[in-house]
Amino acid sequence: MTRKRLLTTTIISGLAIAAASAGVASAQTAPEGEATEIEAVVVTGSRIARQDYVANSPISTVTSEAIQAAGSTTTEDVLNRLPQVMPGLTAASNNPSDGTATVDLRGVGASRTLVLVNGHRMNPSTRANTVDLNNIPTALIDKVEIVTGGASAVYGSDALSGVVNFQLKKNFEGVEVGTQWTGTEIGDGKTTNTYVLIGANSPDGKGNVTAYANYYSRDKILPNADRPWSLVSNAGGSGTGVTGAASAIGTNPFGGSTSSPLNVRYGFNADGTPRPFVNTLAGDRYNFSPVNNLLSPGERFNITALGNYEITDRLTATAELFYSDSRNSAQLAPTPATAIQIPYNNAFVSPALAALLATRPNPTAPIFFDRRMAEVGPRVETRDSDLYQINLGLKADLGHGWTGEAFYSFGRTEFRVGVQNDVSRSKVAAAIASGPGASTTSCSTASLALFPTCAPLNMFGAGTISPAAASFIRLNFSDLTVFERNVGSVYATGPLFKLPAGDLSVAVGAEWREDSLAFTPDAAKNSGDIFGFNAERAVGGASSVGELYAEAVVPLVADVTGVQYLGLELGGRYSDYSSVGSVYSYKVGLEYKPISDIKLRAMFQKASRAPSVFELYQSGDQGFPAVLDPCTTVNPGTGAARTLSAAVRTFCTAQLGYDPVAGNFVAQNTQTESFFYGNPSLNEEKSETVTFGVVWQPSFISGLSATVDYYDIKIDDYIGTIKGGVSGIVNDCFASGNLTSSACFDSGINLPLIYRDAAGNLKARAPLGNVSSLQTKGIDVAVSYGWAVPWAGGVWGDKLQFDLSTTYLDSYELDGIEYKGTIGAYNISASLPEWKASLRVGYDVGPVRLAYTGTYVGKMDNQGNIPDFEDGGYNTVKAFMYHDVSARWAVNDNVEVFGGVRNLGDKKPPVFDNSPDGNTDPNTYDILGRSYFLGAKLRF
Repeated sequence: MTRKRLLTTTIISGLAIAAASAGVASAQTAPEGEATEIEAVVVTGSRIARQDYVANSPISTVTSEAIQAAGSTTTEDVLNRLPQVMPGLTAASNNPSDGTATVDLRGVGASRTLVLVNGHRMNPSTRANTVDLNNIPTALIDKVEIVTGGASAVYGSDALSGVVNFQLKKNFEGVEVGTQWTGTEIGDGKTTNTYVLIGANSPDGKGNVTAYANYYSRDKILPNADRPWSLVSNAGGSGTGVTGAASAIGTNPFGGSTSSPLNVRYGFNADGTPRPFVNTLAGDRYNFSPVNNLLSPGERFNITALGNYEITDRLTATAELFYSDSRNSAQLAPTPATAIQIPYNNAFVSPALAALLATRPNPTAPIFFDRRMAEVGPRVETRDSDLYQINLGLKADLGHGWTGEAFYSFGRTEFRVGVQNDVSRSKVAAAIASGPGASTTSCSTASLALFPTCAPLNMFGAGTISPAAASFIRLNFSDLTVFERNVGSVYATGPLFKLPAGDLSVAVGAEWREDSLAFTPDAAKNSGDIFGFNAERAVGGASSVGELYAEAVVPLVADVTGVQYLGLELGGRYSDYSSVGSVYSYKVGLEYKPISDIKLRAMFQKASRAPSVFELYQSGDQGFPAVLDPCTTVNPGTGAARTLSAAVRTFCTAQLGYDPVAGNFVAQNTQTESFFYGNPSLNEEKSETVTFGVVWQPSFISGLSATVDYYDIKIDDYIGTIKGGVSGIVNDCFASGNLTSSACFDSGINLPLIYRDAAGNLKARAPLGNVSSLQTKGIDVAVSYGWAVPWAGGVWGDKLQFDLSTTYLDSYELDGIEYKGTIGAYNISASLPEWKASLRVGYDVGPVRLAYTGTYVGKMDNQGNIPDFEDGGYNTVKAFMYHDVSARWAVNDNVEVFGGVRNLGDKKPPVFDNSPDGNTDPNTYDILGRSYFLGAKLRF
């Protein structure tokens, strides 16, 4: 047991003892016959408590019962089933992934969805300011409320697309122990989840402590024969293969004649002799799919403690403590080392290769070489995230119906990333250097002076790198990201005065927040002395904000003919950011009930999001987006010939130094190495959200509720990579045809936006800006019906519960391009089906609860490369419907057992030609196949 595990176990033990020593009190009930007052409640999206409150903004609610029925042990899995949510990162994310799980309302980005726990901000875990859902204790969730539409007037920055509020169980009494096992029908992907929940009232009955501890583990899954769709890369693999490849340079071609093909590549036999490169997966291209994780292994340890105590009849102290240690890893194919320059007289150059090199106009020029470093091993990236957060508050009864709260929160997330089996650029250069003393058995004198452990490196042919050389060039390192947030707030709410239609209720408050970020990469990563993972630069900084806000519920008319109720909901917030200055947000809502059964609601909200510290100060991090070099005459992934326009051909000739068509120029990969920059001059993003709809709760059908809502979210000054991404940068620059034009040069970073390395490979630089406009709109429909079956009492059933939630996506437009109904689109990471739905059905049969969950994902078009350079059109991905069933048996008051089957139909995911992550979208579609779960709860 590690020291950290010992510490956290000790903390749990202490909490358990404290709770037990407080004494378990029986639940309090009202005396028989005494009327129970209807309690005013606060629904996410407002701070004003109201009786019989139905929110003016569309709200979806997921209960703990629905979570259990779905067999979900991860929070993101629960949310991704909702139609309003576009899947973010999940446990199935491998490339790309950052080890977190996120939620993305409406597909506008996880950083634009505000995540709350008990109405308070959860500390982010990443440089992108996103909350890792792994840190939220799943088994402690009572319900999840999802408000779609901007909510900055109530909660401040980051709520452009809406709010997800996790309400945790409070005032628990007793002891509950639960466990769940999940495994696939194939026999892999096992997960276990075990928790202990302890709660007790204080001896004087004025307080309660609820303590929770949870341990979760998940086995990894690699592509296998039981999932044949995952074994071979549909993207054509990589042109960086295990035998290595020498590429001719257009300005120094093999054969010495400019009339011969200038982009000839040579692969290598086992003895180091060159031969023509075979540009197929059956030949020299590398199939990376079998090495990449389909499901990442994970381990998570959570502790949560919730407490409250009535100091006086009017003052209550509250405390919340969260600790989470979340660990997982990604596995990628061995390092693809590209653009290596090997000296022409390297000790391992065979006579045949030497003769080939001698045919060049400059026979002593270096060999431009690419190779997959298979002998070093697959790259493994481990992530260890530790979150600490404490929330302290005082709640006061101020009299005359007024209440108030003062609140302070401190959160700290330490996110460590470790990398194994990367490759050092400097050590590769030392191991291939020629010069005095260099041979096949020892490095050169100069290299040994730099690295005494240097071992010579044979790059020519598969399996030629010796264990000593692999050990020498291997690079293991770690990075640390620390994110800290301080929040202080105070507010009061209550009736201001009485109007003829009711009380005019208000909430007023002030809040201060400060975020600080420190990213410390390993020295090799910071300097770019790596091949296999992206180089990243150190980032540090802070930003703060002071805010004032107010809300009001204004009843206008009540209880007259044709108007049972008519009222306004108003809110405004003034924010002063250290980064962007003054920002205003507001909301105006209208509520109209002509009769008790029907409510019409509408809301206009103006929201904002200030740039994160990372967006302000990112300093040239490396990445490899899927952007094809426009100069290539052949698509390296498919082998399809490409026709270059006259303008593109002329522009490419100016860059390469020769005619790419005459020289048969072929880019070696479908990705473009790029470097990403922040921008200290960023402004805030601004959104306007319109929602309107109807709520129907007919009095003549008990238990029925239906809502229909329209939403329209428009975000201006959307922070993103300029020109919509690297594809847009490349597209615009090539359209200009001039490397010195503004389309090819950025004055902010004072650097060209595209350039080429010595081997002719296209490179790009991609700074951020307030450069985009995004608008999405659609319709949500929800129906809920709980029916006490009149003729089916006893063992035949007691109650039927039906919940349907459906979203129709009418439009999703970014920078004038419509993405509705697409997946894998070049500028959009989200899947955007036109229709998405979730159906939950429950049926009580005595002590047994039977449940069904259906998830529908509509058909989509899989869009490939950017339109101007597209090599194929669209492939339609058919609609998918997943079916899950479960049963829960309350054996007695103390014992409950449950189990179920997920993906009952064993649906296989669709496969794409352009996905680097298992040939599919593992966050939208199930990659496990049919799986089973079993569990039990014991209560004392």
